[in-house]
Amino acid sequence: MELKEYLQDLEYLVNTDSCSDDPEGLNTVAAFFADRFAGLGWNVHKYDLAPQSGTLLVCTNRDAEHYDVMLMGHLDTVFAKGTCARRPFRIEGNKALGPGVGDMKQGCLLMYYLMKDLPERIHEKLNIAVVYNPDEEIGSRYSKDYYLPYAQKADYAYLYEARAASGAYCTERKGSVQLTVTFQGVAGHCGFVFTNGARSAISEMARWIVALDGLQSRKRNTSVNVGVCSGGTKPNVVADSARIVVDTRFDDPTEEDRILETVAQLEAQAREHGIGVTIERRGKKPWVLTEKAAAYLEHVTAIADKAGMPAVFKARGGLSDANLIAQYGPVCIDGMGPGGGDGHSPEEYMLIDTVSETYDFSMLLLSDLAGLL
Repeated sequence: MELKEYLQDLEYLVNTDSCSDDPEGLNTVAAFFADRFAGLGWNVHKYDLAPQSGTLLVCTNRDAEHYDVMLMGHLDTVFAKGTCARRPFRIEGNKALGPGVGDMKQGCLLMYYLMKDLPERIHEKLNIAVVYNPDEEIGSRYSKDYYLPYAQKADYAYLYEARAASGAYCTERKGSVQLTVTFQGVAGHCGFVFTNGARSAISEMARWIVALDGLQSRKRNTSVNVGVCSGGTKPNVVADSARIVVDTRFDDPTEEDRILETVAQLEAQAREHGIGVTIERRGKKPWVLTEKAAAYLEHVTAIADKAGMPAVFKARGGLSDANLIAQYGPVCIDGMGPGGGDGHSPEEYMLIDTVSETYDFSMLLLSDLAGLL
């Protein structure tokens, strides 16, 4: 593993803006990897998605009807265009810092270095697909229909989100229901609400906020966050419009039914109050540990212990493409990228001394899949 060269490439990638809504920046980063994989002699497939999104990149060591393993990373970050100029890549001691350094340009780059250094004996044995997604941070809304067919053909999927700062890899993730609810009321003067037929969209929004917040349950490990709310124009005008954006997270798949049942009840009540409601819904199923996956993790733990690189696996609350991919059959391990923390914040970092560790762990698993241990 050529760490100095890796850090130089990482600096270029981190200093290239690639927010989910920045197709120019996303395509610049995709072109970096397309050129590198083409230089390895790999097949490079580019999928043009929506005009407001970047290119999905799928690189394969050979085109096949079956892939032994799929490596997955996302090119997009949450940071707006111009952030890189204001806060460029830098190194402070054992930390590399900068927009998207930990989520997840370090993992995207590690996937390339693994394939660049892949021993020929592994290359010959395994069919490998390496996928670079441009819109994971907005739920893979444009890319999933293109990359999931590769997941359906794969036995295993390694996802290169950052390993936890504690050293743990990820084997389970919460599910989510994300709601954007728009309320349409009737405007009117606030002094004549008993006679002018005014209906407050904000009052209805408030009822929803209280009811949805009431679904939170520590016992069930279900969280509900009303992250955005807006509405109204002036204090003496009854608001005819309002809006909330809600994110729920849960371990138990049946919690989705409980949440949606409450939403249906609230929608019916809103109609009784004379308020129109429009709901946009997105979400992901929980990624839960299956018997097959548990058996594989037991095997991985054994070979890692034998190699002197003990592996720890833990569940996470955040979402990733593993929530989608695992539904299609592959056994997934997430958090395979270099360790780090404080994602989505100005303090986001990667731990430099974990680059070689995670590289060696991936090579161990690839050697095992190839039957070479």
